[in-house]
Amino acid sequence: MGGSILHDSFGFLENGDLQDGNKNFTFVTSYVPTGGPHPNRDFGYLMISGGGSTALSSYKFYPDFTKNYRQITYVKTLVRDSSGDLCGGHIGLSHYDKDNNRIDLRNCGGHANTTLSRDLNAGDSYAYVTSNAGWSTSATYYFRHLCLYPATHPDYSTAYEYTRIGYGGHNIYYSPDGSQVTDAGDYKLTLVQSDNTTATTFPSIGYSTPSGTPVMNGRAGSTYVYHNYLRDYPEEWTPVTTYNNDGVTNSNLITGFGNDSLSSPVYSVWRYGTVYAKFLILRNYTYRTGPNDSAFGIANLFLGVEAGDKDYKSIV
Repeated sequence: MGGSILHDSFGFLENGDLQDGNKNFTFVTSYVPTGGPHPNRDFGYLMISGGGSTALSSYKFYPDFTKNYRQITYVKTLVRDSSGDLCGGHIGLSHYDKDNNRIDLRNCGGHANTTLSRDLNAGDSYAYVTSNAGWSTSATYYFRHLCLYPATHPDYSTAYEYTRIGYGGHNIYYSPDGSQVTDAGDYKLTLVQSDNTTATTFPSIGYSTPSGTPVMNGRAGSTYVYHNYLRDYPEEWTPVTTYNNDGVTNSNLITGFGNDSLSSPVYSVWRYGTVYAKFLILRNYTYRTGPNDSAFGIANLFLGVEAGDKDYKSIV
């Protein structure tokens, strides 16, 4: 199954096999032309020294959302840090909407999905909602966005999917007191600034939000989608894949849309609103607070459709 992958059909990340050096991957410390994972077809590897920061490819990949995808990246610790730790960290994709905005988990529904129980207008100090289930009471403001889906908005009207109203286009926070029951039997959210206490009012968003408008609790989480996370990179070339740990089960494909913090398994969906994606690596993020004097390599950066007998367990 799988079989050889030729350069022209290696995958959907342009120059993922590195035949063209570090084209599209200029964030690396250097391109090393030999010593890659497969001696019989060696196009070298990308070396990254240090770490603790985000890096993105310049190439944009536009998925066919009717198909299932698998991401594979080969990794190798080249030099341990001065504390003796291996390199390690987060590899995956960064998702963007049609307007080139990066899609954050706070833009994606799934937490406290409910509706406004009363009209919400610019200048109001409170938002009233139908249900009190799922509203975060965290002391951290970025877990307490009030996000809305106005019916007349051309892009953000699909309930509990993608919206930038509440996070992105407008940042709207409610108090860490959470949802408070009222005498009428609905629930009140007190609108505050990001300091958690200073009262504020609902902004003019340009769209009507009457009773019945879908709302949700936008919560921060993984900034990106880590399809190829591995805590520690071994000292020999190792493929990090979206396969389950048994190396056989195919359940961890990238398929459909959702909120990846709520998907099962996690990181197995395109975030709501995705139009295109870029290759993403958090450089040595496992040990970002360490000495950051290590080095690692990545190679065979692959993203492909899994269908029929194409399982890509062996990229050669």
